[in-house]
Amino acid sequence: MIKGSCLCGAIAYELSERPEIMNLCHCAMCRKISGSSYGTFAHIEIGKFRWICGEENVQRYQSSPNHIRSFCKHCGSNVPNEDDDEVCIPAGTLDDDPGITPRLQIFEGDKAPWQVIDTHIESFTKFPPDEWEP
Repeated sequence: MIKGSCLCGAIAYELSERPEIMNLCHCAMCRKISGSSYGTFAHIEIGKFRWICGEENVQRYQSSPNHIRSFCKHCGSNVPNEDDDEVCIPAGTLDDDPGITPRLQIFEGDKAPWQVIDTHIESFTKFPPDEWEP
């Protein structure tokens, strides 16, 4: 099991196996929600994710027409967001080693002006094409 939690500990979750992929996102929304030059997110099938405690402390915010952001209503930590079949996990909330590292960067064209892009990780100006294989 891989565990994670928010800053204050009011929310905790676990993954039954390592996430499928981890990405860096340079879009303005991810920069603002993370307070950093990019957001780092791990992705896993919804059936491999479980709230341990504090699901009632998850506050949700619709940041765009097709995207919800989740955070702890006590400490403000960005927390996992459940979609139809996937969970997007802010990697900084993982308490254990997820066993993977970032494989791609998205929205490179929206990067912060001070950010230097890591050329060792595949980059896309928007989302990767459908045929992209991690």
